[in-house]
Amino acid sequence: MMIARLVPTGLVLLAIGVTVSADAQPLGRDTQTSSSCQIGNIKKGASGKQCDVPIPQDCKVAINSTTKTHWADIEKSGGISCHFDNKLTDWKTRITGTCGACQARQCSAKFTVYFDCSQPDSKPKSP
Repeated sequence: MMIARLVPTGLVLLAIGVTVSADAQPLGRDTQTSSSCQIGNIKKGASGKQCDVPIPQDCKVAINSTTKTHWADIEKSGGISCHFDNKLTDWKTRITGTCGACQARQCSAKFTVYFDCSQPDSKPKSP
């Protein structure tokens, strides 16, 4: 069912020339999740493409305990440089990934951020 909805949407975006998508995936523990956005079909010479990683409700960006930095990844094809935009990203309300000019025939990038999410109290609070 979801694929049936995605195919027409993807074809429309493919016709436009750039595909941008976002999703969230649960991780091993109930209080962790990841969210991502993807830029696809970037044609050679095109630049300035960006996407916003959705921030799940009641979640904050996880910190990598080894590097003490935000827990995030960028997967990209060869021929393009991408990064999280420091001017547009505050890591609390907005996370924006951006890419430079595509040097290959076609480029793509995926920005993934990992989150720690609060869990609703299962016990009622005493007065």
